[in-house]
Amino acid sequence: MKKVLQLTLGIMTALGGFVDLGQIVFTMQAGALFGYRLMWSIGLGAVAIIVYMEMCGRVAAVAQEPVFAIVPRRLGKRLGLLTLVASNLLNLLTCAAELGAIAIVIHLFTGLNERFALVAGSLILGVIVWVLKFQWIERTFGLSGLLMIVFGVAAWQLHPDWGAAASGLLPTVPAGKTALYAYFAVGIFSALLMEYEVHFYSSGAIEEGWTAKDLPENTIVSMSGILLGSLLTCALLILGAIVFLPRAIFPDLLSTTALPAALPFGLTALRLALLGILACVASAAVETALSGGYNICQFYGLKWDKNLPPREVPEFTKSWVGTLVLALMLALIGIKPLTLVNFSIIFGMVIMPLTYYPILKAAGDPALMGEHASGKVQQVLGWIFFGVIVVAAVVAIPLMVITHSGQP
Repeated sequence: MKKVLQLTLGIMTALGGFVDLGQIVFTMQAGALFGYRLMWSIGLGAVAIIVYMEMCGRVAAVAQEPVFAIVPRRLGKRLGLLTLVASNLLNLLTCAAELGAIAIVIHLFTGLNERFALVAGSLILGVIVWVLKFQWIERTFGLSGLLMIVFGVAAWQLHPDWGAAASGLLPTVPAGKTALYAYFAVGIFSALLMEYEVHFYSSGAIEEGWTAKDLPENTIVSMSGILLGSLLTCALLILGAIVFLPRAIFPDLLSTTALPAALPFGLTALRLALLGILACVASAAVETALSGGYNICQFYGLKWDKNLPPREVPEFTKSWVGTLVLALMLALIGIKPLTLVNFSIIFGMVIMPLTYYPILKAAGDPALMGEHASGKVQQVLGWIFFGVIVVAAVVAIPLMVITHSGQP
């Protein structure tokens, strides 16, 4: 049973990282514009994040070092500090967007004013994180996120063109829409590899007390969570292609993205879809808030542990609470959650090399990892994907400007 429950770390990381607000809307928009043509970007991002998540979990288990304990040594103090500031700014933007999404879902369920729902939802979330230990946080949000399976079932029931979906695993650029196609390809890839996923995952491995003997579990947990998240992301793309593309609808509201789940099954499925979305965006908000605390404490060598009472880890507690409070204040300004998340996805892509380079170097270092250092195949895959990350980071902002943030 303990081994089974360990899977919730991978599930929470995948559903809170893969299927957060940005991925839900961004992927469905991609399906609404290009049908199945961007299926390959999901596959590419899934393999890349499995490779890097396995690496950071292995480093955490063997060397007992999470990501931001590695960053300053591999990048140097100055570049490491820049990475810390940029990563926590990304956490803040993403957390604010997810809190805004929580308010939207609460409003749809209850009719409450969105600003009131925003404050109430943030307070409830903060209390949950304050009270629960790490294991119960991951179990609560990981298992509740499984409600998103309703999107997968809906996609299956709507009978997609599986041949076209399979052909989408090979890139084909539509005529006259090269820049827009590239923008969504980069955006989907970025959303699948958002930095807070590996920050949270590596910290969670240490919270769980993993050692070298848990390396098989690390492989299983990282792969199972990511595969589940990838399948659900594919389902979102399929629903966009089936429901919105033939009707020339561009789904630019969170509420719109829940509607396809209701087509095969009705109102009950719609409610389950909204609950699944609520679980995923809440999970992402928790991951980004806690990652803000993890990053600061790991970078400066301060004590951190979500399993300890808050008063015993004051700096960690102040950091994650501060991230949540600042995110709430940012959301209250009135910036639309989708505007925030679109910016965070592109910003995350720009700074992504600064996170994944240290992980790649540390995992392949025999002096640090001994016999558990990355093998040749792992290293080759890591460097190939790092090259893709660098290229995507270079083109991300120009594509955002050219396409006006993906507007058709």
